[in-house]
Amino acid sequence: MSIAEVGSIPGIVRLERTTIADVDLRQAELSELAPSGCVFEKCDFRGVTFDRRTRPIFRARERNVFHECRFDGVDLRAIDPGASRFERCSFDRADITRWNVTTAEFVDCRFAGTVQDVRFYGRPWGPTAATLEPPRAANEFRGNDFREADLVRVAFLMGIDVRKQRWPESGDYVRLDRIHQRLTRARAGILGWKDLEARNEALAMLRALSFLYVQQEEIVARRVEPGTSTPAEIQSRVWEALAATL
Repeated sequence: MSIAEVGSIPGIVRLERTTIADVDLRQAELSELAPSGCVFEKCDFRGVTFDRRTRPIFRARERNVFHECRFDGVDLRAIDPGASRFERCSFDRADITRWNVTTAEFVDCRFAGTVQDVRFYGRPWGPTAATLEPPRAANEFRGNDFREADLVRVAFLMGIDVRKQRWPESGDYVRLDRIHQRLTRARAGILGWKDLEARNEALAMLRALSFLYVQQEEIVARRVEPGTSTPAEIQSRVWEALAATL
């Protein structure tokens, strides 16, 4: 039976530790599929509608692995990747807005187009972290290619090694090590600004960065984030202060 025939079977089809390979899933009725511990190998998800009915694919009791699968152009806003593992998958122009990726893993994946309001975590975090199957202390996150991505309010947190990813080469982004030392030094300098309003704006931005990156040492961030309350000029000045040679 091919996976495309699932839609003709009444009820929920449960798959346990099965490999589903080289299948065009655009014709499948994925809302009736409940895989657990499965491997999706070179499957094509382009054009699939993902909503709450398809959540079991990504939030299985035993995580599913997606290897060389295509999610290009797919609207994924309605789902949570859960503890899934993605290897060499393509997310070109996929909409993952507001993903809070606390337990998923990404290895050698490609992201292109706008990536907005997303947080990737280097260690499992949240209510499901202690119940992962199989259990793990870190989320593998390496070799991912963001060179053609437009990163808008995207954060890489809790131990993600930014040296093991590929980043946009545009001057719109800043990459800094020893962020907490930099925050401390920048704060001392900003306290000397004579413009009280600008100083308060900058200090508020530093507090937010300190909280956001509390468990991250090296960061990649957008120099000026659109859609935030901090004026662009202040954002630029703060990053200049942070980027100054230690």
